[in-house]
Amino acid sequence: MKIFSESHKTVFVVDHCPYMAESCRQHVEFDMLVKNRTQGIIPLAPISKSLWTCSVESSMEYCRIMYDIFPFKKLVNFIVSDSGAHVLNSWTQEDQNLQELMAALAAVGPPNPRADPECCSILHGLVAAVETLCKITEYQHEARTLLMENAERVGNRGRIICITNAKSDSHVRMLEDCVQETIHEHNKLAANSDHLMQIQKCELVLIHTYPVGEDSLVSDRSKKELSPVLTSEVHSVRAGRHLATKLNILVQQHFDLASTTITNIPMKEEQHANTSANYDVELLHHKDAHVDFLKSGDSHLGGGSREGPFKETITLKWCTPRTNNIELHYCTGAYRISPVDVNSRPSSCLTNFLLNGRSVLLEQPRKSGSKVISHMLSSHGGEIFLHVLSSSRSILEDPPSISEGCGGRVTDYRITDFGEFMRENRLTPFLDPRYKIDGSLEVPLERAKDQLEKHTRYWPMIISQTTIFNMQAVVPLASVIVKESLTEEDVLNCQKTIYNLVDMERKNDPLPISTVGTRGKGPKRDEQYRIMWNELETLVRAHINNSEKHQRVLECLMACRSKPPEEEERKKRGRKREDKEDKSEKAVKDYEQEKSWQDSERLKGILERGKEDLAEAEIIKDSPDSPEPPNKKPLVEMDETPQVEKSKGPVSLLSLWSNRINTANSRKHQEFAGRLNSVNNRAELYQHLKEENGMETPENGKASRQ
Repeated sequence: MKIFSESHKTVFVVDHCPYMAESCRQHVEFDMLVKNRTQGIIPLAPISKSLWTCSVESSMEYCRIMYDIFPFKKLVNFIVSDSGAHVLNSWTQEDQNLQELMAALAAVGPPNPRADPECCSILHGLVAAVETLCKITEYQHEARTLLMENAERVGNRGRIICITNAKSDSHVRMLEDCVQETIHEHNKLAANSDHLMQIQKCELVLIHTYPVGEDSLVSDRSKKELSPVLTSEVHSVRAGRHLATKLNILVQQHFDLASTTITNIPMKEEQHANTSANYDVELLHHKDAHVDFLKSGDSHLGGGSREGPFKETITLKWCTPRTNNIELHYCTGAYRISPVDVNSRPSSCLTNFLLNGRSVLLEQPRKSGSKVISHMLSSHGGEIFLHVLSSSRSILEDPPSISEGCGGRVTDYRITDFGEFMRENRLTPFLDPRYKIDGSLEVPLERAKDQLEKHTRYWPMIISQTTIFNMQAVVPLASVIVKESLTEEDVLNCQKTIYNLVDMERKNDPLPISTVGTRGKGPKRDEQYRIMWNELETLVRAHINNSEKHQRVLECLMACRSKPPEEEERKKRGRKREDKEDKSEKAVKDYEQEKSWQDSERLKGILERGKEDLAEAEIIKDSPDSPEPPNKKPLVEMDETPQVEKSKGPVSLLSLWSNRINTANSRKHQEFAGRLNSVNNRAELYQHLKEENGMETPENGKASRQ
């Protein structure tokens, strides 16, 4: 169906009644030569525009922007309403220009403030607007001619913008009812005519304008559907620059426009020709020129535009143009532009500069890194276009291999699994119709989208981010859990898969855990299985709402995850044993790294000196001139040496040498007599005094009197 949108036809209805001759009360300074004024001359009083003048200027600015960006297929019809409706132009392409409209408005003239207000009404213009929308445009006639017998498939939609001074909200509702009834009547007439078309959709935009400083009698209202054919919205706006700003915002909404501000434009000052200053110029264009920003999420928003905080503009920086224009840039789109402030000096200088055949490159403002040229301004055939330059890899180049890390540092994509995924979700012709459970016809495309959504609810793209998709044991479950419904056999296979995983955990089988980017051994075996169970639960829960049998699979999974107490105790002991082994291995490894061969040489020297001391003592004892040595503690045999408590786990080399040196040193000195005769390591003092006094010393060391 060839549908013409509401933007194809726009009808302006401007109120020309006597109350529109009232002043907007926004003063404009007329006498600007304040400094050079001769003394004694009275300055001219400021002037103010009427509501009619403000309405005409704002509507002409709306039309100017539309004609600049859409010179074809976007049409405007202008109607002035007072005692009757005055249609100023037609839908023909020859009447679609500002010169025709300005000449017609000049012929109409300003409203007469002394005319009878009872004879004037905005209703005449609204009725004429509905009648105009039913007329066929050249483009609609061409489309109907091409379709011939299917001419009724050409759509007819339009928009009515009414600028008036309403009395109250009830007055606004009366205007909406009038438009709704008129559309209903004219659709009946158009149904029986070959030269008219029925209105399928109409947008009514009512703008209530009032002088600055007064209170509005009409409240704003967002878009509301009054009938299947008519929607209405109400805007209450002060006259003057506020009305111009509102229509500037509306033209962007109605024609999908966006704003771009060119910053740092160097221009010479008029007063000082040798100096230059930087200026900014705001341009309007179709929003597709920013589609790359929207895709990347990097919008370079420079805040609100000069039209107010309700608009956003994207900021691009001026690059010094080159003298030659022979370079062919890779361009992905070109869109006509229209300056927001067309009469300002910066806008005029920029447009003249471009119309002289120069081109300007625009770069994205960045705080760091190399500059990125994203757009270019250039003129073709007397019209200025904003060109979108490709700032990424060109589609004309060979695509890079995904295994080489295109787009970042990630190189472990699941390329093979993705190929299998694409093979399972290919689109094929669907000839036989199928019906849903409720009896409605199933659309093949919607069914394909639904299947694709189910398959991608949980599908990690990187090998290191998944465990279960790297295990062959999980394939039977992962391949059937994405189905819309499961059979009893599918449920049985899923349960078998879960039981096999439980058996693998009981046997402590290794899992294909990726250790890329990790230091050391990676997670312990128990932690690996915990990660695996969590991921498997995430996969099953993503499809739990498909059917009741999916719920059964989840219940089986949760039952197997909740281990009995003895199993938990066994795994706890295993974890302790692994920790102890890791600690002992780490201690030996650290000692071997810290101690060098010099330590072993030092210990060897100490042992040799101990042997020499023992030999010298034997020689002195056997000499005849030597005195009788005092009573010494007999050397303890090796068998009587107290055994060093065996340490749990391997013993370090330092501990072995320390025990040996301590044993050798204990043989070199005479043991203290008190320690030899002590009981429980307690020696009794002054035993001879106690014996003389007739006291005995029991084994426990305490004296008792006989």
